[in-house]
Amino acid sequence: MNTNPDETKLALWLDDELQGEEFAAFEAWAGSQPEQIAARAEVRRWRELIAAALPAAEEPPYPDFFNRRVARAICEPIPEPAVVAKRRFSWQTLRLPLAACAGMVLAFWLGVKTQSRPSEVGIAGAPSAIPVEPLVYTPQSGVEAERFGSSDAAATVIVLNGVAAIPDATDFSETSSRHETQESDSSSELKPEQNEEPSL
Repeated sequence: MNTNPDETKLALWLDDELQGEEFAAFEAWAGSQPEQIAARAEVRRWRELIAAALPAAEEPPYPDFFNRRVARAICEPIPEPAVVAKRRFSWQTLRLPLAACAGMVLAFWLGVKTQSRPSEVGIAGAPSAIPVEPLVYTPQSGVEAERFGSSDAAATVIVLNGVAAIPDATDFSETSSRHETQESDSSSELKPEQNEEPSL
């Protein structure tokens, strides 16, 4: 026999599934291979352990149900794959994209036309021909605010009616920001000849 037997036949021999002349040939070859004899003995021992631990056969739950489903699946014909026919080019397929493009162009044109017209509605929904005095918001109810602007002073004055007067003794020095010239600042502004010390 060949010194390197077929692996498939070797596996069958280890599982005791060879018969006849093949079995006799493998037995003759295995007589000179003690590791193969030991491997077959190990396989037989594992088979006995498994047979002792597991039942030889076990009925599946609801066998009639599964058998009927298997029989029905066998009898059903296998559907043939659908053949997708190639469609020829048609202008009808471009109908929707062309309509969408035309709609976008029309919407853009209308937007440009409405933007170029002067707005007829101004602040607070009043027509722009009528001047609207802007309101000053006051978060406290009962307080009215009036705003006066002075272009000469470049300032805006807001008068709050309904707010308690601020006492004259209130000190605003910590909250106000005033820039006062200090002595060090004043000395730096002197002319160079005034900074010079008289020579002795």
